[in-house]
Amino acid sequence: MDVKLTDWIGLANSKKSDLFELIERLVLIESPSSDKASNDQLSAMTADLLQCLGAEVKIHPDQIFGNHLTADWAASRNATNEHALIVGHLDTVWPLGTLERVGYTQKNERIYGPGVLDMKAGIATTIIGLKTIQEEGLWPDRPIKILFNTDEEVGSPSSRSLVQQSAKGAAFALIMEPGQGKAGALKTERKGLAEFKISIEGKASHAGAFPEHGASAIHQLALTIIELQAMNDWDNGITVNSGLITGGSARNTIPATADAIIDVRVRTNEQAKMIESRIQNLETTIEGTKLTIEGGFHRPPMERTRELAELAEKLIKWSHKFGFELTEQSTGGGSDANLTAAMGVPSVDGMGAKGLNPHAEGENIEISAQVNRLALFMKAINSL
Repeated sequence: MDVKLTDWIGLANSKKSDLFELIERLVLIESPSSDKASNDQLSAMTADLLQCLGAEVKIHPDQIFGNHLTADWAASRNATNEHALIVGHLDTVWPLGTLERVGYTQKNERIYGPGVLDMKAGIATTIIGLKTIQEEGLWPDRPIKILFNTDEEVGSPSSRSLVQQSAKGAAFALIMEPGQGKAGALKTERKGLAEFKISIEGKASHAGAFPEHGASAIHQLALTIIELQAMNDWDNGITVNSGLITGGSARNTIPATADAIIDVRVRTNEQAKMIESRIQNLETTIEGTKLTIEGGFHRPPMERTRELAELAEKLIKWSHKFGFELTEQSTGGGSDANLTAAMGVPSVDGMGAKGLNPHAEGENIEISAQVNRLALFMKAINSL
């Protein structure tokens, strides 16, 4: 079956009821990253829906986080071996009980609810989109793989290897996170993220009677933080933030220990290597203190490569043909797109939804824009 470019919106509109019913079902199951049971419930529910579409679904059990899932559809023997990868996450940042407090509501052509934008709408769009192109005979002649994980909001610690495994050999990846900002732009560049823990060991002593016998870990940490602050280069996208500090044992004791948790974000892999080297080579200047460093980059930068830019350009041109304006932006936040892009896979993020206030009170999606996203997703899977 052939679909004219302008008919994809009509096809999406015909599935509007199904789309928003599924979004509501997903939002009504609260799923904070820390609650394994709720995420397991969502994994099981989405697995059932994907199995009904003929996917080979595999549940990947986890002891701490919810169970992750993958779904695979094979292509015909004559098709390319390069698969289309679709990535989303089931977990949210909202604690249990938020739904009871804020509700799931529709007002002024928007739908409000915890996790509706980030990213239950993107999950629903994926499932309804695949169901529709299957029913309409628009399934592409290439393999398709889905990965839904349950720990993305905390950095994908248990699903990282699964993301990388799923991305291996992919032709492209569509990351169904919400679009960027008010415009709902595609995210074609994401900063790399690192977390470092800097620990200072000093020497305790009575602060009043024998201060000269001590070596202040807090004093040394303060000097180290000044060095870290000097590494900031905002104009070039490098941020180094000392976000959490602990230390000392008593008001009248020279502190023997002090720690800081450092958040680092960079635009390029070259910057990542440079900053990591500078941090790893920090030294103490106060006699009697010792410095140790743990951590590193857990999300590499997602750089805007030529292949990624070409993929985004196709999607943007299609959106214009559909009658809505899609743009692209960069962002300082990280997602699993950082991991797929690092595997050399052209990865476009922000396909899932357009809305406001992700991770904040009043989180919402724009209803008409969600139908547009469904049309664009179906066109992309059919035609890329």
